[in-house]
Amino acid sequence: MKHRLTLPLMLLLTLGLHAQPNRPRVAVVLSGGGAKGVAHISALRVIEEAGIPIDIICGTSMGSLIGGLYAIGYSTDFLDSLVRSQDWTSLLSDRTDPSDLTLRQREEQNTYAIIRGISSDRPQQGGIIRGRNLNRLFRKLCADYPDSISFDSLPIPFACVATDIVTNTEVVFHSGRLFRAMRASMAIPGVFTPVRMGDSVLVDGGLRNNYPADVARRMGADIIIGVTVQGDPLTADEISDAATVMMQIIDINTKNKYLENIATSDVMMKVDVSGYSAASFYTSAIDTLLARGDREARSHWDELLTLRRTHGIDSLPRRATRYTPTRPIAAPQKKGFGHTPIASVGFRFDSEEMGAIQLSGKIALPTRLPMGIAGTVRMGRRIMARAEYSLLTPYAALNPTISYIFRNNDIDLYTQGLRYYNVRYYQHSADIAPLDIRLHLFDIRAGIRWDYFDYYGQLLSYENRNNQLVDDHYFSYHASADLNTENNWYFPSRGTRFHATYAYRTTDFLGFDGNIGINDISAHWRINLSPTQRLTLQPMLYTRLVLSDTVPWAFSNAVGGEWFGHVVEQQLPLSGLGHIEPAAPCVVAAQLQAQYRILDNHYILLRAATLVEADRIDRILALPSAYSLQMGYSYNTLFGPIDLRLGYNTLSRRPYFLLNIGHIF
Repeated sequence: MKHRLTLPLMLLLTLGLHAQPNRPRVAVVLSGGGAKGVAHISALRVIEEAGIPIDIICGTSMGSLIGGLYAIGYSTDFLDSLVRSQDWTSLLSDRTDPSDLTLRQREEQNTYAIIRGISSDRPQQGGIIRGRNLNRLFRKLCADYPDSISFDSLPIPFACVATDIVTNTEVVFHSGRLFRAMRASMAIPGVFTPVRMGDSVLVDGGLRNNYPADVARRMGADIIIGVTVQGDPLTADEISDAATVMMQIIDINTKNKYLENIATSDVMMKVDVSGYSAASFYTSAIDTLLARGDREARSHWDELLTLRRTHGIDSLPRRATRYTPTRPIAAPQKKGFGHTPIASVGFRFDSEEMGAIQLSGKIALPTRLPMGIAGTVRMGRRIMARAEYSLLTPYAALNPTISYIFRNNDIDLYTQGLRYYNVRYYQHSADIAPLDIRLHLFDIRAGIRWDYFDYYGQLLSYENRNNQLVDDHYFSYHASADLNTENNWYFPSRGTRFHATYAYRTTDFLGFDGNIGINDISAHWRINLSPTQRLTLQPMLYTRLVLSDTVPWAFSNAVGGEWFGHVVEQQLPLSGLGHIEPAAPCVVAAQLQAQYRILDNHYILLRAATLVEADRIDRILALPSAYSLQMGYSYNTLFGPIDLRLGYNTLSRRPYFLLNIGHIF
């Protein structure tokens, strides 16, 4: 019995000697600063290396995120990896992760700049970004702390600060739902939707207390080690536009209690953030800010060691290299329409069409047989309106549809670079697709379609004065398949994209004006090969074969422009040719694009294409009839790409320039 008691007593004595209950309590305080706050991670790592135990951690805005995650056990190595690996463009938006979308939904997300649910409840507006993706990330990272708790019970006691813009007061979170407190502390006014709690409307805590050292003191801190990433106020010469005016207003407001809190700190680390802003979430900026945070913290190395020695602070065991939540977040439901009405807005500008805007809405109807309706309107030089009715079957991927499309087109046609024809027409299309399967990477659709073309305006050159178009209608049986495994809609670096369509076109459901119907086959296939991290080679083959002795103008081939079906449905692109030109019934083309990423979301593009056309498929092996070259620069933004293109082709033998801003529709 005596020996059994000896070991526990020795352990208790050892723990008692090392517990040092009378040692000072150390707090780390982290300021707000948006992207600049990633420097906090490096500073925390140096504090750890110096052997300083952290008993309390407080933060504001980005400091609340880094501090809160550190407080529940995430290591600095994990946090470093986390900020480097995020797709910040998507994270700081409301765009759904593509892995949770069908192929059709991915296309919608890359068509519309704004996608919003419309609710009859009290609107949760007040910012451009609702922060849906941030909420999802915060919930995932805090999965072991989903309920309302006291933040004093965390592995490291924690507090963060928000601002109530109803009462213009500081709100300090010592308890509650951890992920929601961090989200409120980061809600930059006008950018992120505020967090509503009761009668409070909470935004970024930096407006009242951007460096909450006083909060740490009230929590019992004896020693404060502070890290601030707040830059110096702009000078009069530096305030030159709306963005710098807003930055200055925010910086002035974040000075509340800032200097007096700085004065109460025992060790103060002020990271050099010159050249970077709260929005600098690109890779090179994050790398630099992490390096500057490390450099600033190491410049205080002697102070940290002196602090340990003077106050008798012993080092604690190193934290685990990674903390992993034990409660995974359930994947979101993959819904087609959903019961909340969805409204979407897309806008674009290009030097050919000038401006265009597209509006869309969809909702599921609360009927016994589930149904969804959707509508789309496009306004610009080309006008389009679409109404769609879908039967929402128990099988989420199967959605039989009936749709009607109205188009009002104003088209210039060229031959060898000279305009010879202008046509204005209404096109009415009704489509019944009993087979409409929408999957994550794959779509299959089949049905029957009616088209009516009403040519209300034709301007012909003298040489073509006899080529008047006559109003007519057609019935078509069609089937199509789409596959898309590319990792980015506009600038992929891996994966493949494939599309194939077959249509049998008639005037009476059986044949075409007493003859056999028109067989219409089209396809394109692109793959992405990346020999380096920045360079991607994208070979693409595409074709359209219209097999008939007589092909009406409505279905004849047209080549030119940047994108498939952009001006007319049967359009085949030819880089370097800005307008569209008529082509023979059988066209086969190839394109090779070299895509080089020079910076995050900045690309240099080089394209070369060749095209073969013939009036019959057995003559398609003739020599190419056209070549084109193009070079360009693109910047990928949340609201779609910004493109500058300069090209040349052997059809028009003229240089071609294009400016495009916004999503493609």
